[in-house]
Amino acid sequence: MKYIGKEMSRVDGVLKVTGKAKYAAEFAVNNMAYGFLVMSRIAKGKITSIDTKDAEKQSGVISILTHLNAPKLKYSDPKDKDGIAPAAGQPLRLLTDEKIYFSNQPVAVVVAETYEQARFASRLVKVSYEEEKSATAIEQTRAKAYAAKTGDPPQLSMPRGNPDLAFEESKIKFEAEYSIPINHHNPIETHATTAFWEDGKLTVFDKSQWVQNVQNNLASIFGIPEKDVTVISPFVGGAFGSGLRPNQHPALAAMAAQVIKRPVKLVLTRQQMFTAHGYRP
Repeated sequence: MKYIGKEMSRVDGVLKVTGKAKYAAEFAVNNMAYGFLVMSRIAKGKITSIDTKDAEKQSGVISILTHLNAPKLKYSDPKDKDGIAPAAGQPLRLLTDEKIYFSNQPVAVVVAETYEQARFASRLVKVSYEEEKSATAIEQTRAKAYAAKTGDPPQLSMPRGNPDLAFEESKIKFEAEYSIPINHHNPIETHATTAFWEDGKLTVFDKSQWVQNVQNNLASIFGIPEKDVTVISPFVGGAFGSGLRPNQHPALAAMAAQVIKRPVKLVLTRQQMFTAHGYRP
């Protein structure tokens, strides 16, 4: 209470406003390569073919990872952290099969000597699809809903009264259905990951609000002990919740670095920031 109403200096304030704070995309590692995501053009269905021949011929291209050649990873179930259970349902496992679950799902990672070379080559990857009808509203799939098996919700306070009974016995009832708009987490700093391996141990520089969660997630994906995963995120330049749960790109950057045996930096574009990580439904 002694700080309320008083001016306080933010520990990271001066560094951020003077441009001296180093964010995830700004860390330099020797012999760096650059990754760029190829996104799906449909919202639901499956990939029928991927043609990477033209992209592979481009200057600087080192590797192009798809579900056809990506390494098969461990993908064990991550442990609960700090009492927060993983989301119910099947976790997303990218580049493991031909299935498309959502619009602009990453379907390939192009790795090249420079960011510009990777981005240019990504435009030349040709993907064909068998499209299915997508469901974009809760009303379309409400009948398939199921209860999440995550245990009893935490009691933030002692329960009081009986709202169900009070509603049932009320002389006047007002019922209505409300909807809210989608809110995208889109801070000025786009998401980025730099990943490299040394002696079987993984180090990532990642934009994260919860480094232990990213550590646990990557350890479960690659089947290595948590102590062998180091996640570095000294500053977060805004996130609005988009950095709480592990996103897709840290694992993809780490996978690419493992394949080419070099550090890989993967930075999302502003367009990809609308689809390549979670958002507020």
